[in-house]
Amino acid sequence: MPNQDLLSQSSLISVHLHNNHSVKPHSIERFSTILNAYIVVFKPETDQETALTHYNEIEEIQQSDISHTNQNLDYGIIHKYEIGSFKGYSGKFSSSVISTIQTYEEVDYIEQDKHVQAACIQNQAPWGLARISHKEALTDNTFNKYLYNKHAGKHVTVYIMDSGIYEEHEDFGGRASFGVNFLKGSPDNDTNGHGTHSAGIIGGKRYGVAKKAKLVSVKILDENATGSVSNAIAGIDWIVKCHEFDIQKSLLKGNTYKGAVATLNFITTSTKALNKAVIEGIYGGVTIIVPAGNDGQSACDYSPPSVTAAIKVGSSTYYDKKSLFSNNGNCVNIYAPGQSIISAGNSHKNSKRVLSGTSEAASHVAGLAAYFISMREGQNTPEYIKSKIMDIATPDVILELDPYGRSTLKPIAFNGFKL
Repeated sequence: MPNQDLLSQSSLISVHLHNNHSVKPHSIERFSTILNAYIVVFKPETDQETALTHYNEIEEIQQSDISHTNQNLDYGIIHKYEIGSFKGYSGKFSSSVISTIQTYEEVDYIEQDKHVQAACIQNQAPWGLARISHKEALTDNTFNKYLYNKHAGKHVTVYIMDSGIYEEHEDFGGRASFGVNFLKGSPDNDTNGHGTHSAGIIGGKRYGVAKKAKLVSVKILDENATGSVSNAIAGIDWIVKCHEFDIQKSLLKGNTYKGAVATLNFITTSTKALNKAVIEGIYGGVTIIVPAGNDGQSACDYSPPSVTAAIKVGSSTYYDKKSLFSNNGNCVNIYAPGQSIISAGNSHKNSKRVLSGTSEAASHVAGLAAYFISMREGQNTPEYIKSKIMDIATPDVILELDPYGRSTLKPIAFNGFKL
């Protein structure tokens, strides 16, 4: 029996790259849909046999459509997903093929694919490291002092879903590596610099929170820091499978793998498919950190910060104020330094740059997640790590005001270090 009302609009992922700190009005173009690109999500109960039959039939229909309409050969299924109960695929299809796909009983819903973009603003001392290692506000005596455990991040893998990583940068000390590139025709290296900057905050020798962490690039953003929801979901799928492999390898070989963290350094308007993939990634054992976004609006209107189980991070200033650009509201769990943050650059092995944005804030918290995972013996579930980060955070520091002038105080990230 044909399914009805399956087609919904999917979001473009957008990393916000502004040239100043002013709040920009919401730009629909940033999150525009991608022509003839769709994400098809199966019902959770769909078994492998049904899915395989579906794939084969759709590929036959697609080939027939190409031969009759002279469509581009790039059309067809591109990614297949299986992240826990989240199953489906994405690709490029003509309107007639997508209409046929809608009639399959196993199809739960369809979203049109959208662009995504990094959550960063362009704009020198890693004051952010000092702030997350002090309970109180920074002073002239503490602004440049980072207090931490020297083993922080050891045996933890952090996946940076972004524009890639300049692996040869000296700040990484050989701990950064290429993982996967979902951008057809784009080089594996970081052609934008946003991913390298994030990796430096997370695990750089000089700029990083967790200085022993293994850093792996999951490239979904291009030189303009723009990508797609479909590639982001494929990235989550890949990360979960890598985490599962590392667990099995650890059990067989008795190595000391402790867990995985992923920071998803992008944002888009709300998308059901992406949110579900993030949820299943967390259920799969990966601690997922996301930026709140840089539109100065409610984070609940965006994906992935509207995912309850993720750790959603807003940006704070040196003076413990909410950055004007930072999204806020009920979907922001915690704040972290995100304004005028110095970290690794992608131009040469010793390069550095200063960026602002909620991606920078999220990168500090991703480093904290790796920090806490590495410090704990035994199982590290995402739920435990989220509660650890929230419990240790300094409460009631960052003031939020809603559109009606009502105030809320939110915590700021802290590593709990004591001399």
